[in-house]
Amino acid sequence: MSVKMLQRLVFSFLALLFAGCSYSYIEKGSFEAFVPETFTGLAYPIGDDSTGVWKANISVRNYSDRHLQLHGMENRYDKTQNNSFYLDCEECPKDENIKADLSYHFKSFPVTGAMDYFLNVKRILIGFGVAFSPYPSMRSSVGFNSDYFEVGGFVSFGYANVSYSVSQVNYMELGNMAGGNSVWVDSLYCDDCSEWKLNGNFGAYINVFPTKKFSLSYAPSVFSPWLYSDIRCYENGSQDCSLAFDFPYIFAQYFGASYLFTKHIQQSLGAKVYFGNAFSEHIWNLESKTSFLF
Repeated sequence: MSVKMLQRLVFSFLALLFAGCSYSYIEKGSFEAFVPETFTGLAYPIGDDSTGVWKANISVRNYSDRHLQLHGMENRYDKTQNNSFYLDCEECPKDENIKADLSYHFKSFPVTGAMDYFLNVKRILIGFGVAFSPYPSMRSSVGFNSDYFEVGGFVSFGYANVSYSVSQVNYMELGNMAGGNSVWVDSLYCDDCSEWKLNGNFGAYINVFPTKKFSLSYAPSVFSPWLYSDIRCYENGSQDCSLAFDFPYIFAQYFGASYLFTKHIQQSLGAKVYFGNAFSEHIWNLESKTSFLF
């Protein structure tokens, strides 16, 4: 048994016998975020004769790999009090919220792929699809497609193997028989750990058709790279870290144009900007998409 593991067992034993209060918070953390590929619906007038269409996409975009410092992140107050010893604890944190030094490791994979099926029910398009960017996600969509425009919304959920580094500080006040108390400070940490995590993306799309083959597109979306805030930490991920904060959303806006060269091939070109309330940077991606229709 390692010395650190022995310390952890002693810490847990003392907490059960003498704990007056306990407090845990994330001191610092970096969390990977793979942004998904862009979804703009069908992006051409389907007509009344078609009952449905398959659309397969291959997209190429510039690769992004950068750290985004998250501002204003705080651990929510999460204290348990077992007796009056906490009132005499000078070293335990007293603030209702404690600031956290957090960042996103923002990544956009350079090549993505997707396959969607659009069912046409009196110009109402009901879509189901799967995408890879590079990890898989499944989505559903619903929209209205006319000869002049298309409008709709979508929601998708993905599963990605994301990396992170995190350190958590634990305070534990220990009482004794004489009525005194002391503070035990412990740390959990995990450097370059990884887990499979769920993510979510939802948004809308608007396509305008100046001609039957040419389309102008706008697609705003909101991405949550970590739907659940529980993670494994401490060395090889042998302990749980309880995260007392919510991961901030990553917003995006896509502006592009598409042209239907043949009945089965569509080419799109556009730009996408990523931004958020918790970080000040704006990240731009240029995207080229080739679609195969059948």
